[in-house]
Order: sequence, then C-alpha cells, then structure tokens
Amino acid sequence: MKIQSIALLMFLSIVLASFQVRAQSEEHGNELSVTLHGAKATFKNKILQVTTGKVERTWEWSGSGFKTVSFKNTRSGKEWCTEKSPYDSDWDLPTKIDNASPARLIAVEGVSTDDEKFTTEHILVRALVRYDSGIELNYLVRVYPNAPGIWTALEVRAIDGFSPEGIPEDLAMYKSYGSNQPIKIARNEFIPVDFSQPNQRRYWGIYNNPGNRVNTDDMVKERIVKGYPIFQDEQNTWANGLVVQAGDEGLILVKESNKTVNKYGHQTGSFYCTPTGVEVTGWGLKPKEITSEFKRTWATWSILYSGGSDASELAFKRFDRIRYPVQLDRDMHILIDTWGSDWQNGEYDKIYGRENSEFSVIEKEIKSAADLGIDIVRIDDGWQEGATKSKNSWHPNTNVGYDAHWKKTKKLSKKYNVGIGLWAAIRYITPEELIKNQEQLNVATWKFDFDKLEDHDAFADRIKGIREFIKKTDYSTQTSWCPEYDDQRYGWYSPAREVGPMYFQNIQNNLPSHLAYVPYITLRHHWMMAKYYNMNDLQAHWQNTSRTNPKYSDAHLHSQSYAAMSAFMAAPSCFMLTQLLKPEERDELRDVIGVYKEHRKGIWENYVFPIGEEPNNAAWTGFQIADPEKKEGYLMIFREIGNKDSQGKIALKFLNGKKVSLMDLEKPKANASEEMKVENGNLILTIPEPAGYRFIKYETN
Repeated sequence: MKIQSIALLMFLSIVLASFQVRAQSEEHGNELSVTLHGAKATFKNKILQVTTGKVERTWEWSGSGFKTVSFKNTRSGKEWCTEKSPYDSDWDLPTKIDNASPARLIAVEGVSTDDEKFTTEHILVRALVRYDSGIELNYLVRVYPNAPGIWTALEVRAIDGFSPEGIPEDLAMYKSYGSNQPIKIARNEFIPVDFSQPNQRRYWGIYNNPGNRVNTDDMVKERIVKGYPIFQDEQNTWANGLVVQAGDEGLILVKESNKTVNKYGHQTGSFYCTPTGVEVTGWGLKPKEITSEFKRTWATWSILYSGGSDASELAFKRFDRIRYPVQLDRDMHILIDTWGSDWQNGEYDKIYGRENSEFSVIEKEIKSAADLGIDIVRIDDGWQEGATKSKNSWHPNTNVGYDAHWKKTKKLSKKYNVGIGLWAAIRYITPEELIKNQEQLNVATWKFDFDKLEDHDAFADRIKGIREFIKKTDYSTQTSWCPEYDDQRYGWYSPAREVGPMYFQNIQNNLPSHLAYVPYITLRHHWMMAKYYNMNDLQAHWQNTSRTNPKYSDAHLHSQSYAAMSAFMAAPSCFMLTQLLKPEERDELRDVIGVYKEHRKGIWENYVFPIGEEPNNAAWTGFQIADPEKKEGYLMIFREIGNKDSQGKIALKFLNGKKVSLMDLEKPKANASEEMKVENGNLILTIPEPAGYRFIKYETN
C-alpha cells in the first residue's frame, strides 16, 4: 500500500509539473523553464526570458522589479533595446513604487493555459513581487506560440502598510512657466527605444458612439509624427495604439482597455515617447480601488514586425486574432437584426422598432431567412414582457404572440434550421433570466445594449459575469457588445471581445434621419475600420436599398447585392426585415449569399485589408482578404456610383512579383483575363456600370 501511495504521488507530481513550474525565488537560486509548441519561458540568475518563436523579450530582476533589457525580432534580428533603461522596473506607482523601492521576488511560475477557452493556448508567466509600501503584485506575461508579440499586465493588491494617499488619481497637469505639463500616473510598460535614430510614430484610435457618427464623422483617427530625436516627452492620451517605424522595422504597442478617441475610459492613461524610450501609463485602477483583492490592470500588447506598413497591419491582426480567437462553428454566420426596418407602407413619419419583434413578424422572418440562406434571426427589443429598460420582465411576451417558454419559436427554428438571437439591456436582465432564456431557446447570439461601466469593478464584474454565463452554456453562444451612445462602455480592444464580436452601427432606412443608410458612408466606415480591426470580429450591417428613404440617401440607386457585399468582409448583419424584399430582390440576394457562403470559411480564416481609395461615392475601392502564407485570397472591389471610369487600377498587398490567376465568383465561367488581371502587384479590372462590384478569388503560383 505504501509503495502504491508513493507511486501515485510521483505520478501526480509529474502530471502537475507538465502544466506548471514554480520557482521559489527570494534568493534567485531556482530556475524556471516552460515550453509550449515552440514558445518558451525561462528564469535563471535574475534573468526572465520568453520567446514565441518570432519575438524574444528579456527582463532583468533589479531588486525593484523586472526591467526590459532586450526585445528582439528573431526573424530579422532587429534589437529594439539598444539603450539602457533609466528605470529599475517596467512598471511604477508614483509615491509608492519607484527606482528606490526595494522589493522581494517571492515566486516565479509558468503554466500552460487557454484562460478557460477565452484565448489561444499560451504560456502564462506569473512573478509575485512584494513591496514595503504595502503593495503586492503579480507581473503577468503571456507567451503565445508563433505570435509576433507579447502580452503583459499586472495584478495588484494592498497588503499591510498600504495607503492610497499621494498617488495621482488620474491624468492631471501642473503649471510650469505658464504652461500645462502632464503629471504621469501609474506605468504599465516601458521599452528602452532609441528615439535619436530615424523613426516616425503613428498613433491611431477608434471612436466611441458609432451610431451617432453614421453620417457625420469618421470612426478612426490617425496622427503621424516624423520628427526626431525626441528631446521632450511626446504624450498621447486618445490613442488605442502606437506604431514606431524605423526603416522597414517596427514596434507596435496596443493598450487593451476601454479607451476610445472620444471617451477616455477608466484611467486608461497615455502613450509617452520620451528621450529614453516608450512608456504606457494607466493601470485602470484608481488609488482607492486598490484593495486586498488582486485586481487586473489594463494589459499591453508589444508587437514586432519587419517589412513596412503592410507588414505592420498583418502583424497587428495576427496578434489580435491570437488574443481573441474566432470559433468558426459558433461565430461564422449571417444574421438578421429586426430593429432596422422603419420605412414601411410609405409611412415617412413613423419609427418602427419594437413592433418588428412581435411573434407574427418573427415567424415570417424565420421563413424568409431560411429561403435566403441567412443563418440567424436576432429578435431585438420588444420580445420581453416589459419596457426597454425594465426589470423582472425578461421572458417571452405573451401579449405579442409568444408562448411563455419559447416553444413555438424553437419549433420554427428547428424546422427551418435558422438560429435565434436575442437582444437585452444588460444592466436590467439578471444572470438567472439569461440562463433561463438560453436553456429554453438555445440562443445562438446575444446583443447587449445600454451598458454603463464607470469604474474598474463595474468593468471587471461585467466581463466575469458574462464569462461565467458563456461557460454555463458550454461555449455554445456568443455575445455582441453594443457601443452605441456616449456612455462609457467597452472600447475596441478590451477583454469584452473574449466572449464575442463588437456590434457596429444602427443604420436605419428612414428615421432618425442621421442614422439613414448611405452606401458609400457605410462602406467608408468598414474600409477605415479594416485597417485597425479584424473584421470577422465586427458585426457590420447593410440595409434594404429600395426601402431606404430617398430623401436621406441614394441607397435606392444601388442593388441589394451591392449593399450586402459591403458587409461580407466582416460578420455580416442585415439590419432589416428581409420579408419586405421584392421577389426579384430576393432572387438577387439569395444568389449572392449562396456564392458568399461557398467561400465564407476561406474569408474568415484570412485577414481583411482595405485597398484602393477611401470611399467617397466616386472611388475605386475595396478589400483584400489575404494571408501571405497562403496561396489564395479574395478581393471585393467596388466602383462607386459617382465614378465615371469603367476601368480601374488598385494596388494589392503581398502579391508583387507573383503570378496571379483570378476568378470572378459570380461569373466563374467567364474569361476573366479579358476583364481583369494583376500586373506588378496592381489589379487592373473593368466594372461596366457605376454602383457595381466584383467578388474575386485569386490564386498564386
């Protein structure tokens, strides 16, 4: 018996060691070594080093924290840390943690994990550090195999002796010789980049409240700064990301937070390019939010690439998809959202919405979706037995035709093989109501609206609660987060995306007029977003062109298939009732949906890039769906309605010097070479009529 017990203990020890390695490190005598699919993390002699296979980053334990001493692109050999760091730690907390703060490194451990299936499998390094100022923190490093970058964050808690007094609350200024100078808040990240050498900095950010930017403003802001050397700190408070370009080599930093250009978010801090390197500030934890419970700060992505601007976009999108992976069997679909069909029966002055969610309408819509090949009907506001913002009402409304347990709807869903989605006001529906509806209806996707997240705990609790919900469904459903309106919500790169895509914009076909669907404006928003976002994680909409009020739009001059194609590079959502389409429009839309679905998997497994001119209603524009490691890709090319030239020329990405064959997917038997070709990396093609498009597959030899 004793021998068997010993054998069992040895077996369990081996199993545990295969998943986690821990080094008691107060004397720095123990070692850490963890590997996973070519990625590796080691700790030895005060040196922490990680490699993904594409990038390698090294820190030194200084006695005050870990400081970055090397960050290298292992493919090109480019080393970014050619200067000595002025800091003894990559992080700080003003008045509590600085270069003079002694710290004890309690332990370093490494574990292979996928964070309960909410991200790609990786090595998680956790280093526990204790400060005399009453702060204890875990330094977290995620090492994703074959990723072009590294993920870092902190978990922070208060222990005996901590006081929040003296810690800067958030961004502020002090006066110096009549000028306003920034007061730096808690630092998350520092990389000692040499800004005395030739470089440029490109800052980018995405706006909040997209619904009120439909026909007014752009969704993306960029700023390029070309001057060097840097002699004074260059601060940016609005950007989601920063690209430092030095020749063909580049460093990308992304703040994983709820910051947007026009909504600062919760203590999201700044990017600083300084004479000694690049800093990221803003823990997302205000001083009084630091308690005895470990709380996660906003994370930072640090990404390296080689090859210029196209390589920059690709490296960012690769890391983004590794961080927020797509589950094809759950996430890849076309859906109908019932809210957007306002202009009905020629009534210009009536806004339809909740009426579209009555059972008699939904019954027709499920049948219509099945006929068109659309996968999901999402029932928007109005299915519940109560007002939009009401409590204890989130069950089917029997007054508008539903039965109390969703039986009729579920029967239709099964009969026509169409999934059902639901809308909910997230601050009003309870976890129990979510589960009950999920169990009764097997909801394929949820849309959450009217959120308001004003502090660290509100955001963290929201993500934790929805993760628990997703786990209870055995990962069978997803959520889409609505960023409409000006309330502080999710941002575009935050952990909200662990559980599903972002919803984009309400686009109506009548009222309110500022939301009316205008094809070139919707196309422009998608085109601009595609530069800095993985589009299969964005529910992008299109409208019924013939039912869009011509008083507010030229949509009626465009085909239904043109409108649909303008969303097919994303997670497409028709924001309308398809039962209102004319018979000939149904035939047209059914055909293009059929072609798209034949190639959808290939589209979703590649990356989307904007090509051509920025849409302006007279451009040659479009999207390239590509991965340079693959020999095939797709093109969605648009000749806008004001474009008078039947032949266009568009520069493509990643194809220069390659032999390329083309196929028009809607005319596969046509002699494509007579109408389109690729020369020196440029697509030359003909689209005979304005407001036309071509859906193309290409292959390289």
